[in-house]
Amino acid sequence: MKSLIILLLYIVVRSVSGQLNDHQDPTHKDIYSQSKIHVKQDGRHQPEYYGYEPTCPDADDIAPCVSTYDSWYNATDLECSAVESEEQLKQIFKADFPFKNFHQFNLFSNNNIKVLEAGVFNGISFEIINIYATDLEVVELHALDSCYETATEIDLYYNNIQYFPFDELSLFPKLRNVYISTNSLSVIQADAFYGLTALEGLDISYNNADIVGTFQDLPNLQRIYLDSNNITTTIPAQFIKTGSSHLSFIGLGHNNIVSVEPGAFDIVDSLVINMQDNSLSTLDEATWRPYLEAGGTLSAVLNPLVCGCDIAWLFAEDQLLEQVNEYTTCSDGERLQDLVPSIFDNC
Repeated sequence: MKSLIILLLYIVVRSVSGQLNDHQDPTHKDIYSQSKIHVKQDGRHQPEYYGYEPTCPDADDIAPCVSTYDSWYNATDLECSAVESEEQLKQIFKADFPFKNFHQFNLFSNNNIKVLEAGVFNGISFEIINIYATDLEVVELHALDSCYETATEIDLYYNNIQYFPFDELSLFPKLRNVYISTNSLSVIQADAFYGLTALEGLDISYNNADIVGTFQDLPNLQRIYLDSNNITTTIPAQFIKTGSSHLSFIGLGHNNIVSVEPGAFDIVDSLVINMQDNSLSTLDEATWRPYLEAGGTLSAVLNPLVCGCDIAWLFAEDQLLEQVNEYTTCSDGERLQDLVPSIFDNC
């Protein structure tokens, strides 16, 4: 009997020792294996990892935020859509975080956060900041200071933002995308984007804002959306002169633009310019010919075009009319494509 008890104790000790060693020595497991998501009794999720210690903060310490592991990016995200106040959000970031660098911060469909306060992340950094469909009104200066060196994307779509610290953008050297569309900004400082050499996408549409300054020195910009703002009268020369050979789309629809000066935009092969629903009465040859000759296309749908001799150049032998959106019409509703070229013979 005594020997049987000794044998059982030996088996238990070996079993416990083996489990401890497996956790203490990551070489016993594949450290690159995917994580699994452990669901706690209260329904919150917390990743568990095979072969190394969990890197997420304790779920109870950061509730109602939830930390999840993204095996695709081999990175950790933080979801905070259920936070109830600015004070609670600040308190969460005072918890013990085993590491400081996250992939994404997500805050969706939240009506409780009106102000993203300065220093709110308390040294925790993110590569992507997603805040969608909330009542956020103010992003304070230094609210994103812990992300200066890490952020590649700031996406603040469909909120109620009335103030954003544009002057801080120069401190984000890795920014590839900035989306602050569908908010309540009154002024957007174009000069604040100067020198963002990594920037590829910029969307500040649907703010009904005054655009102050010009967009320059953005050598990797591909897409810029300025639709539905308070851009009125004349677009000046050098307005979008980014120096980018990658620029493929400029969106200026739904403003009140009366004219565009020559040299207003970069001239790039296959550039698409959308001027839909503005107040253009003509398509000036000095302005638009260089873009169309470079292989670009233009949409001037829903503009009160007079369609006199001023557009005769579109019907010349090079047939640049083919690069104007087919639904572009004159003020009387007749499509440019349906005009008979001979009406311009005496021009």
